[in-house]
Amino acid sequence: MPLAQIHLLKGHSRAALKGVVSGVTEAMSRVLQSPLERFIVWVTEVDTDLWGVAGRPATEALGQSERAAVEVPFVQMVLMEGRTREQIHGVMDAVSAAIAQALQSDKSRVRVHIIEAQPDHWGIGGVPYAILRADEIAARKAAKASGPS
Repeated sequence: MPLAQIHLLKGHSRAALKGVVSGVTEAMSRVLQSPLERFIVWVTEVDTDLWGVAGRPATEALGQSERAAVEVPFVQMVLMEGRTREQIHGVMDAVSAAIAQALQSDKSRVRVHIIEAQPDHWGIGGVPYAILRADEIAARKAAKASGPS
């Protein structure tokens, strides 16, 4: 269920954007110790006329500075509550490094905001995650109790 939305300036190559998606997914999976298939990561590209830098559009700033000095990749993540402080800090670091590597930029420019969702306040298909998770745990117990066929 962990999600990450990454906001970047338009203009990166498709290969770089795909590298961001795969690098961030792998970093989150490794740090949070969850299977890759549980993660959803997407990139939102922002028009350079609609990205402000010091009160002016990035289009103007890019005319005077390199992209790496103008762009501030912003990541907003949603994780279920209960992660350790070490995991939260670790995922911030790993995601920042993955983005910097994929974009060949400075890791210190990346910003990460993590929102912790309460299981009763997060729905999937209209069903609270707390209920889905309880059903999943019960199904595993039942399968384990019935043993191998």
